[in-house]
Amino acid sequence: MGSDFFQSQYGNYQDLPFWRHREFGRPMDLMYDARLAMNPSYRRLAQEVAKAPKLKVLLTGVEVPSRRSDLEQVFRTMAESRHEVTTRAATLHEGKGKFQNINLALQEMDLNGYDWLVVLDDDVALPPNFLDTFLYLADRAELKICMPAHRFYSYQSYAVTQRRWNSLVRTTRFVECGPITAFRRDVFAHVLPFPELRWAWGTDLAWSEHGKRQSFQIGIVDGAPIAHLRPVAASYESRDARLEGEAYLGGMGVNITRQEALQTGVIYKGLNPDGTGRGRT
Repeated sequence: MGSDFFQSQYGNYQDLPFWRHREFGRPMDLMYDARLAMNPSYRRLAQEVAKAPKLKVLLTGVEVPSRRSDLEQVFRTMAESRHEVTTRAATLHEGKGKFQNINLALQEMDLNGYDWLVVLDDDVALPPNFLDTFLYLADRAELKICMPAHRFYSYQSYAVTQRRWNSLVRTTRFVECGPITAFRRDVFAHVLPFPELRWAWGTDLAWSEHGKRQSFQIGIVDGAPIAHLRPVAASYESRDARLEGEAYLGGMGVNITRQEALQTGVIYKGLNPDGTGRGRT
């Protein structure tokens, strides 16, 4: 692995065609939204979601004192759900990173009773009924680790995380460690506690490796796209993050290549009429 993933431009957002860049994002999102609205399976989602089993979901994110209201707003929006939602704000400890702080918060929680753990940042804009749609599509595709796709005007790093035309959900080899990442109960033993990394670079590649070794699916939910509202890695020195990530991946023996990690697998543009199947196109 080495520095290949962090330094190579393969699959990077900046390599996308000009019309998929942020400055063209809002009109492109309107086009993609309109196409998705014509998808028969997408139009049935509200009906299918209402019939799905209710889940127990734990939401957690780091509470930055100067932005406390931002996290509270995201919690409130996501908790507008048919599921049983618990929120747990992680205290920001000096010198510790996102997942280190979340590890401390989760020490006080009994995770055995939750179906999903969702780790989130406080700078996201969510579509209506986000959590219900997001988890329903993840379940239908049997994803164990997943993230919502980025809208075109969202701040993002990798082309693979950007939404796809008329797609509901897709399997991938890569799920990024923010701004929203969800973990199904099946994988708690494989990913928790999170690695004690200050910057968390490489954590998501370790998840890719876990999926490869344990033969479970990870992927991206295009039917519930979100917007990340602040630039990625704008508040810290990326060189330190890269060096930490390289050392971590080397110690873990992660051997997935960048090209493997950033591939898209199956794209699901439809669901069976009863909502239990997995449509493939």
